[in-house]
Amino acid sequence: MVDLARRKELAYHLRHLVVGLISNDEFEEEILDNVSFGYLPEHYYSSKQVKFDDPIIRPMLELSWCLYSDLENHTLIGKHQLSDKELKDIARFILFLYSDFEYEWPYFDHINPLLRFSFKDLLFTALTLGQHYGVKLNERKEQFEEFMHKGEHELWPFISKEQYEQQLRKQPFLRGINSIKSN
Repeated sequence: MVDLARRKELAYHLRHLVVGLISNDEFEEEILDNVSFGYLPEHYYSSKQVKFDDPIIRPMLELSWCLYSDLENHTLIGKHQLSDKELKDIARFILFLYSDFEYEWPYFDHINPLLRFSFKDLLFTALTLGQHYGVKLNERKEQFEEFMHKGEHELWPFISKEQYEQQLRKQPFLRGINSIKSN
């Protein structure tokens, strides 16, 4: 399912975050109000809607949460500025968010499973002398292997070069002076 309205909303706020127009706190407020049904990016996985949502929303929220420190209010300029490679990658992510392509990658949770453990999981890990945690790590490794073999990883979230190039031909930004004159 493609939710183009929420994709564009996320892309809009992500663009403003990465160029320093809004702070990390302002980004989270906008995401809470307009994209994540009231969940912060790091907690969206626990929402009821996540199972029925556009599948690109969750990985994009998790990725965006990793762009900044939530220990202080700041923009991504100066000492917090992203590298050119990170900005190029985010431009590709935003390009995908403006597409009507289904997200085809299997979900891969890059967060350490220990950070997602409930009290029950922690207790079970202690009772099994860490074996439960080992099982969860192995599950994560299998997820990663499946993820790495699905498509052209360097073009994520696009699944293929053809899909990426198709979207580049109809990119929503920087269309040039000729397209401005024709409007």
